Amino acid sequence: MTEPAAPKPSRRADLLALVFVVVAVGVAVWALRDDFPSMVDALGRISWWRPIVAFAGIVLGLLATAEVWKHCLAALGSPVSSRAAREIFFPAQVGKYLPGSVWPFLAQMKFARERGVPGGMALLAGSVFLVVHTVTSVLVGALLLVSQPALVNRFGWAGLCVPLALVVLHPKLINFLARKLAKRSGTEPPVLKWGGLVRPLLWMLPAWAGYGVAGYVLADPFTDSVWQLAVVCTGAFALGWLVGLLVFLAPAGVGAREAVLILALTPMLGAPAAATVSLLLRVGHTLADLVLALRYGLGRVRRSNNDSAELAAT
Repeated sequence: MTEPAAPKPSRRADLLALVFVVVAVGVAVWALRDDFPSMVDALGRISWWRPIVAFAGIVLGLLATAEVWKHCLAALGSPVSSRAAREIFFPAQVGKYLPGSVWPFLAQMKFARERGVPGGMALLAGSVFLVVHTVTSVLVGALLLVSQPALVNRFGWAGLCVPLALVVLHPKLINFLARKLAKRSGTEPPVLKWGGLVRPLLWMLPAWAGYGVAGYVLADPFTDSVWQLAVVCTGAFALGWLVGLLVFLAPAGVGAREAVLILALTPMLGAPAAATVSLLLRVGHTLADLVLALRYGLGRVRRSNNDSAELAAT
C-alpha cells in the first residue's frame, strides 16, 4: 500500500513569505514610529500579572484546539487519545512559523504514522480542522460587528465567508476527498457525517473564549467597558485569525492578524494601546506554541525511545 503524496514545499512560496514578513514588519514600524513613546507608556500601565493570566488563557485555548484536531481525526475513523493527539499536533504546529504553509501538514503526517494513523487521514484531518476554524472564526467574528456597527465597513466582507465555509465543511465534499486519498493508499475510505463534526465545532468554543480572555485581560486597563471589550477582543482575534489564514504568505498570520487587532481595538483603546496589546498577544501565542511543542515533543521522543527499548528487549 502506498501513502498519498504529501504536499510539497515551494521555494518560491517560501521566498515570497519571507519578503511579506519583512515588508509587513517594516510598514508596521514606519506607521507606528510616532507612537512608540505612547506604546511604552501603555506597556507600563499593564500590571505584571496580566500577561501571565493572558498566557494561561492562550494555553487553554490551544489545548482546546488540540481536542478539535483529535475529534476531526476521530470523525474520519482514526481515533487517538488526547495525549497522543497533543504529541502529534503541538510539535507539528511549530511548522506554521516557517515560510510556506505545508510544514504543519507534513509534520502531522509523520507523527501520526508513529501512532498507527495513516498519513492521508492525518492530512485530511488537518484540512477539516482548518475548515472548522474558518467556520467558527466567521461566526465569532460576527460578534465584533454586532458590538461595533461602525466596523461593518471594514469587516463586513467576513459574512461572505459563511456560506463558502459551510459548503467546504459539508460531509459530502470531505468524503469525496477522503475517497480520493483512500484510493491512492489502498485503504477503506472513511465516511464522515454531520454528527462527527459536532464535537470539533463545540471544542472551538473554549478555544475562542481562551483567546478572548487573553485579549481582555491585556486591554482592560485602557477602558471602563467590560462586556463590550470582552466581545470585541474575542471577535477581533477570530477575524484576525481568519485574515491571517487568507493571507497565506504570512507565516502564522504574522502582520495580518496584528493589523486586524489594531483596527478593531483602536476605537476603544486608542492606537498606541491597541498596538501594544496586539504585540503582547503575538508574543504570548508564539511562546505558548513553543512551550506546548517542547512539552509534548519531549513526551513523544520519550515514548518513542521506550518503545524502541521494549522492542530491543524482546
